Amino acid sequence: MFGIDLIALVQLLGYPGLFLVIFLESGVFFGFFLPGASLLFIAGMLASLGILNIWLLVPILFAAAVLGDAVGYWFGAWIGRAIYKRPNSRFFRQEHVRIAHDFFERYGKAAVLLARFVPIARTFVPILAGVGGMTFRVFLFYNVLGAIVWACGVSLLGYSAGRYVPNADRYLTLFIGGIIAATALPLLIAWWRQWKEEHAVCPRAVVFDLDNTLAMAFEPLPPRTAAGLASLLEKIPVAIVSGATIGRMEQYVLPELPGGARLDDLYLFPDTGALCYVCENGTWRPVYDHRFAKDDFEKIVAALEEGIRATGICADAPCWGERILARENQITFAGLGVDAPGDKKRAWDPDRAKRAKLKSYLDERLAELPVDIRISSRTAIDITQRGVDKAKAVRFLAERLGIEPKEMLFVGDDLGEHGNDAVVIPTGIATRQTSGPKETARVVEELLAACA
Repeated sequence: MFGIDLIALVQLLGYPGLFLVIFLESGVFFGFFLPGASLLFIAGMLASLGILNIWLLVPILFAAAVLGDAVGYWFGAWIGRAIYKRPNSRFFRQEHVRIAHDFFERYGKAAVLLARFVPIARTFVPILAGVGGMTFRVFLFYNVLGAIVWACGVSLLGYSAGRYVPNADRYLTLFIGGIIAATALPLLIAWWRQWKEEHAVCPRAVVFDLDNTLAMAFEPLPPRTAAGLASLLEKIPVAIVSGATIGRMEQYVLPELPGGARLDDLYLFPDTGALCYVCENGTWRPVYDHRFAKDDFEKIVAALEEGIRATGICADAPCWGERILARENQITFAGLGVDAPGDKKRAWDPDRAKRAKLKSYLDERLAELPVDIRISSRTAIDITQRGVDKAKAVRFLAERLGIEPKEMLFVGDDLGEHGNDAVVIPTGIATRQTSGPKETARVVEELLAACA
């Protein structure tokens, strides 16, 4: 009966009705509840039976999707940020705006394309693109691409099923159920995340990675994150542990925090935890300092220089700035130099194979020294004294605060297997993986809500 009713509905709607449904669902906020994807598939099946003309149907659906998104975009540009203050009503809920906002922040410009396949986001993302000031040329590119993939693609999928699957009409309920399940999954994930946020437990302290977590490498702390951290410091101790130097933290982190931030509860662990700094009476001082012995330091630098030549890891690689950062607490190899652009870093050694070769060389050459050699970040290898790592920083902080690591939270971008943040997992600390600074800013806001 479910399938028969939908077929009857599509036949009743005809071309004008289908155009209106897809138009409304694509960018008019009160059209979010319309079953666009299901109707696209059924319309395609009916075209395979000759009830509709596929060559007329596809251009109509394409035009409806493009125009609907465009109207949503211009509505968003007109109403602006007032949409975030609009009260809930029968056809409008702030929850839907939040889902689309999170989707947009996660996927950026591509959200206009990807949202086509996610109910609710499909309707509200074009509006938020206008609110956020995305240029219309960029929006139109993703809008048209999305219309081709979604409106044309799903209807042609239905057409192919009707034409090539024997007795396809018997499986219509199964087909539609699959479409509903596939499109509902992202929503279920979003609602699950929201439920977790609302039921989150406030940790007794939180530890953040810096590069590609709080901020991109060698970039200032984003204002949203800086404000959030300052507010969080009013509630719980906060620590930052990173391979960055204390100088870099003083340049890119501390100046971005609002005046009056409670720095007495901020702990800085530069050089991958080889140092710990606390603020006392407005002055930052080291609590501990794990330095290499002079002979060990010289041997490590020499082995690293030899390893670079022997493995040829940098033979054809461009260089931006220093490749070897030799500090008393940590020696770092930066494959493309410390000042390399982010896109070059991401593309240079994504599978870590190049650095694995150099690490293997160093493991053998430095086997007798009490050091740890770790592949980290996108182009780096960090060398510290044995046992000096992010896990040590976590344990030290827990002991200093008189709490257990399991009562704290670690937030980082590289917690997967062999990731440079994964070393904290054996301490028992709770962990949260993020995709970058934008998601971390949301995590900070979640923590503020949980600790209210």
